[in-house]
Amino acid sequence: MSSAARITFTLALLALFTQSLLAKDLSILIIGQSISANCNAYSFDREPGVYQYDLEGNIIDARDPFLWADCNGGSMWMPLGKKMIGAKMADRVIFMPIGVAGTKIADWLNGGRAHSKFIHSMSVIQRRKIKFDYVFWHQGSSDIGTKPAKYKSDFVKLYKMINSTISIGTPWIIAMHSRCTGNYDKKIEMAQQELANDLPIFYPGPNNNSLGDNYRFDRCHLNKDGQIKMAQLWFDSIQSANARKAEFENESLLRIFRKISF
Repeated sequence: MSSAARITFTLALLALFTQSLLAKDLSILIIGQSISANCNAYSFDREPGVYQYDLEGNIIDARDPFLWADCNGGSMWMPLGKKMIGAKMADRVIFMPIGVAGTKIADWLNGGRAHSKFIHSMSVIQRRKIKFDYVFWHQGSSDIGTKPAKYKSDFVKLYKMINSTISIGTPWIIAMHSRCTGNYDKKIEMAQQELANDLPIFYPGPNNNSLGDNYRFDRCHLNKDGQIKMAQLWFDSIQSANARKAEFENESLLRIFRKISF
């Protein structure tokens, strides 16, 4: 094994060893529209180890509907949390889904109809000093017909606005979502794919567009099978993002080591 390969291997082992020693919480901020916001068919009950932040930033038991969510139905976050706990990714998974049904990205920006909710949620996060391990973005069908350049520009504005407010230095995982009630915008999906490959910040998420109508109760929002399937897709995306992030960090450390050594 070459010296460079040994260094990379050692760094990877160290990261895995450190992670295994740390019993921890994982906190996830979720932003988007109705599919992210408890507008789906089936309401899941409590699961051991799965929690949510309440409206004051306290950690309490999670169940559908989540307190911050916009609708009164179900989510994919309960089955996702169950999978994460089962995989021993954390001792507790704590969700904060602040999505608003029917929103475009622009609705979260200054003057948009979701901006007041954004301001309120950010103030709670700041006051309680909540730190997030992941940010999930699950939105897009409301932007069907939006020019891809504007979609990406508005997304970057939202990212900068959030990052300047609460200094999130964590992976953003971006779902591919631009299909609803028979309408599908391939250009929005491509814009999401382009954003999601902007390492080391943004990572590809699940492809919601890949789910057929058999996973939806109204040709748009998810039924129980769809919620469970989407939870699995989110779980796979987290695993993939973790691996890509570790690879990127190892490559960065290796470049630093080479500069120091040579």
